[in-house]
Amino acid sequence: MADQRQPAGPRDVRLSASPARRNGGQSRDRSAALRIGAVLLSLLVVSVFAFRTILAEFSAGTGTPPVAAVATAPVATVLPGAQVTFVIEKGDTTTTVSERLAQMGLVQSARAFRLLVIWRGAEDRLRAGSFVVRQGMTMDELIEAFLAPQVRETSVTFIEGHRIEEHAETLGKSGANVDVAQFLSLAREGAFAYDFLQARPVGTTLEGYLFPDTYRVIPGETTPEQLVQLMLKRFGQVGTPKFLDDARKSTRLPGLTMHQVVTIASVVEREAVLANERPKIAAVYLNRYRDGEGLFADPTVQYAAGKVGAWWPPLRDAPRTIAPDSPYNTYVARGLPPGPICSPGEASLRAVAAPEMTSAKYFVRNDVKNDGSHVFATTLAEHEANRVKYQR
Repeated sequence: MADQRQPAGPRDVRLSASPARRNGGQSRDRSAALRIGAVLLSLLVVSVFAFRTILAEFSAGTGTPPVAAVATAPVATVLPGAQVTFVIEKGDTTTTVSERLAQMGLVQSARAFRLLVIWRGAEDRLRAGSFVVRQGMTMDELIEAFLAPQVRETSVTFIEGHRIEEHAETLGKSGANVDVAQFLSLAREGAFAYDFLQARPVGTTLEGYLFPDTYRVIPGETTPEQLVQLMLKRFGQVGTPKFLDDARKSTRLPGLTMHQVVTIASVVEREAVLANERPKIAAVYLNRYRDGEGLFADPTVQYAAGKVGAWWPPLRDAPRTIAPDSPYNTYVARGLPPGPICSPGEASLRAVAAPEMTSAKYFVRNDVKNDGSHVFATTLAEHEANRVKYQR
């Protein structure tokens, strides 16, 4: 009997799969999972190692080594905890900033600081400018300081040989936004406790003691009193007790006071043109003072006659007849004037403290050379002869 079964057709693979095929797919899935797991584990190990390395460097970067007084190399260390100015120039990279910080001792690891800047996303946000920082700041504190908006500073330069009214005018034109009237009031009447001011006669101003130099101020924030204090402190760096002691020894005037030194130095400042003549001009005035004679100094008469718009007027008449009642007219009054007539610079102060050893008592301007030099004489007769020969 014939077989009535139908021929077997193709299997529907969508309905079933063989055990061998199913086991092979599962093996491939497990292998892929293992490979991914291995990669993730490797990344985790590397990340942990890197984090521990960075953490160790961050910890090391919080130490407090000595720091430098300026933000340039080579650097000199100063006492711990001191404030310093760190400058970031336009175009500086995070790497150069980090390396300078490490050179100054503000961080122990330049790499750690650079990585922290990058970690905080601040690499392109560090500001150019001058930053006042201190030793012992953490790296986070340093970064915050470098991200802060910079306060605009300005410089004010006070000139040697200027009187306090001229300093006030300079301040008014500087853009420093400091109250000029209050500055001038403090210069004339302010009371300040400095040893070098103790020898001033009652009623004298700060004329001569506001040291001529360049000062950095913050417009609208620096007060007149703060500026005056800066100028007095700067004077104190020159007018030390040792400076006065040396002046007394070299001038052979054991009773010389700081006020007298500054007064004579202010006259020297107005008279001298050439630097090498300062010690000799100082000697002339010291010799006259030592012998109880008048100074006969034109600048003191100019000071007495000075006024707004002409603080140092030319002496067109005989000096003795100009402001004859003023104690600053040294053609009339003997000895020194009541006080300085301007702010002497360091060179004039040191010229008085170490004058040239000469017996000269007179000098005239050398109009023949017309280079600012003077011709000196010991006697009045020599002086009169020099006036005829060298003055036009």
